[in-house]
Amino acid sequence: MTLILFIPAFILTLASAFAGPRMAGETLDISAVRSVVISGEASEVRLTADGAAPYKASTSARRNGWFSSFYSSWFFNGCRDRSAMRIEGTVLKIEVMQTPWADLSDCTPEISANVAPGTTVRIDQEALKAELDGDFANVAITSKAADIAFDGHAAGMDILGTAVRAHLRYDSIRQDETVNITAQSLQTDLTFGRGVPLDYSVIAKASYVDSLEPSVPGAKPRVSIKGDYVHARIR
Repeated sequence: MTLILFIPAFILTLASAFAGPRMAGETLDISAVRSVVISGEASEVRLTADGAAPYKASTSARRNGWFSSFYSSWFFNGCRDRSAMRIEGTVLKIEVMQTPWADLSDCTPEISANVAPGTTVRIDQEALKAELDGDFANVAITSKAADIAFDGHAAGMDILGTAVRAHLRYDSIRQDETVNITAQSLQTDLTFGRGVPLDYSVIAKASYVDSLEPSVPGAKPRVSIKGDYVHARIR
């Protein structure tokens, strides 16, 4: 019975693969963009805010998993880029589409963009691996499962998820920073620099907080962490 069900799916996938060459992800000029909104299914996101580099955005797809080498050898476009990008005024909107259920291996959508310093970022995805590097205005991330690496500065950082790993390093302190993280299970490493006064609080059912300095009420940066199970390192 399993073989009977598998054969039609395999034929459909084969027909799709030979329908045409694999289309590369589109590249957009985002010089006028001041806000990025990413939504949809799981993806890997790489955002930089480098004022010395061209402001552009692109999407792509990379196959991985057990069947990846076999699949890539036989099918030209089995892992298509299905993400949709558009610019509305000063907002770049990217929607990540779901990959077909008949795929023999995981197809990972990838998003890459270099935006102007001071850009606002909002990401709302089912699952996410994100790297953000540079000077952003505000960053808001919502995801059931998220692995986040941030290096730079953001006045506001809001993270909401079920299972979250977040490594946040601030390269400058302007005393306007707020960090809010809420997750059922959280492992986070926050770095602000030696001797920087912090106002931080951790509310959890079970927590382990590693900090060398006591909280300073009213200071900024201000850090608020809430969750069921929390492991936090604050420096």
